[in-house]
Amino acid sequence: MGSGNWNKNYIRFGITLTVSICVCIVFGEVIQGWSSILAVVGKFISALTPVIMGIVMAFLLNPIMMYIRKFFVWLFEKKLKKMDYETAYNKSKIPSMIITVILFLGILAAFLWTIIPQVYVSLVDLGEKMPEYLKDVEKWIKKIFAKNEILEGKLTNVVSYIEDNVLTLFKDKIMPNLDTIAVKISSGVIIGVKMLFNFLVGIIVAVYLLASKDELLAQGKKIIYCIFSKKAGNRILDGLSYANSVFGGFINGKIIDSVIIGIICFIFTSAVGMQYAVLISVIVGITNIIPFFGPFIGAVPGALLALMDDPIMLLIFVIWIVVLQQFDGNILGPLILGDSTGISGVWVLIAILVGGDLFGVVGMMLGVPVFACIYAFCAVRLRDGLRDKAMSSATNDYLLLKGFDEETGEPIYREFHEARKTIKQKKRNKNKYLKALKKKSHNRDASENAKTSKDE
Repeated sequence: MGSGNWNKNYIRFGITLTVSICVCIVFGEVIQGWSSILAVVGKFISALTPVIMGIVMAFLLNPIMMYIRKFFVWLFEKKLKKMDYETAYNKSKIPSMIITVILFLGILAAFLWTIIPQVYVSLVDLGEKMPEYLKDVEKWIKKIFAKNEILEGKLTNVVSYIEDNVLTLFKDKIMPNLDTIAVKISSGVIIGVKMLFNFLVGIIVAVYLLASKDELLAQGKKIIYCIFSKKAGNRILDGLSYANSVFGGFINGKIIDSVIIGIICFIFTSAVGMQYAVLISVIVGITNIIPFFGPFIGAVPGALLALMDDPIMLLIFVIWIVVLQQFDGNILGPLILGDSTGISGVWVLIAILVGGDLFGVVGMMLGVPVFACIYAFCAVRLRDGLRDKAMSSATNDYLLLKGFDEETGEPIYREFHEARKTIKQKKRNKNKYLKALKKKSHNRDASENAKTSKDE
C-alpha cells in the first residue's frame, strides 16, 4: 500500500516537472521570437482594421440609434395606433439605422468641409510668417529682459534653436507634404486608398452590426449560458452590461464634452481676435478627449501659436485656458459624464499613466474605462467574499477598525471611536427622553382639557 502511494507521488512529481519544463521551454521560445509574434499580430490586426473601425463606429452610433428608435416606436405605437409595442420596435430598426448613418456621414462631411480647409490655411500662413514671428518674439524678449542678460541670452538661444531646427523641419518636411496632399486630393488621386477603403468597409460593417445587433446579442447570450452555469452566466452578463455602460457613457460623453469645449474656445478666440482661432480650437478640442492630461497637452501648442500672434495674446490665452478647464472640470464635465467611471481621481491618474505607457494615446483615452471595469470586478469579488464571511462591505465601517475579537468575532474600534459612539448614544437617549417627556406632558394637558370640558 505504502509502495503504491510512493509510486503515485513520484509519477505526479515527474508529470509536474515535465509540464513545468515544457512550459519554460515554450515561454523561452516565445520570448526569443517575440518580435516575430508581434509582427504576425500586427499583420492580423492590420487585416482586421476595417472590422475594428466598424465595431468602433457601431459602438459610438448605437446610443444615437436607440434614441431615434424610441421616437419611431412612439410614433408607430401611439400616433399611428396600428401595431403593438413588439411590432413597432421591430419596424423601427431600419428607419432609425438609416437616419443614424446619414446623420453621422453628414456631420463628418460638414466637419471635413469646414474645419480641414481652415486648418490647412492656418498652417500655410503660419509657415510663411513664422520667421517674422520669431524675430518679433526675440525683440520682445530683449525688451522685457534687458536688465537680466543671462535670462535674455538663454531665451534668445531657445528662439534661435527653434528658428534653425523646428522652422526648417516645418518648411522642408511638413509644408511640402501638405501641398502634395492637397494637390493630389484636389486632382482626384487619393494617397490613402487603403485608409479610405478601410473606412468604407468599416461603415458597411457598422451598418451590419447595427442592423443585426439584437440577433447578435441573443446569440452571444446563448453561447454564454451554454458554456457557463446560470449563476456564472448572470454574472458575466451583468459585468458586460456594466462595461458597456461605462465605455459608452465615458467615450460618448467625452466626445460631446470635447466638441463643446472646442466650440466655446473658438467663439472666445475669435471674439478676442486671435489669428489662428480655428487651429487652436481644434487642438484644444481634440486633446481634451484625453482625460486629465489632455487640457495641458492642448494648451502648449495653443500658447505657442498665441505667442507668435502677439505676446499679450499669450497671457489672454493662458488665463482663458485655466478658466475653460475649470469650467469643464467642475461644471460641464460632471454634467455630461456624471460619475460614469465610479473611481476616484488617484485611480484615474494611475489608469492614464499606465495606459499611456503601454498603448500610447489610445491607452490614455481608454485606460480610464478599462480600469473602471477591472476595479468594479474586483470590488464585486471583494463584496461577495466579505458577505460570505458575514462581514460588512461598506468602506466607512473599516475607517477606524482596529481588528476583530478572535473569540466573539466582534469588531474592535479605536478608543476615541468608542467614545464618540458613547457620546452619540447619550445624545440619542437624551433626545428619546425629551420626546417621551414632551409626549407625556401633551397627553396630560389633553386629559386635563377633556376633564374641564366634561365638568362644564
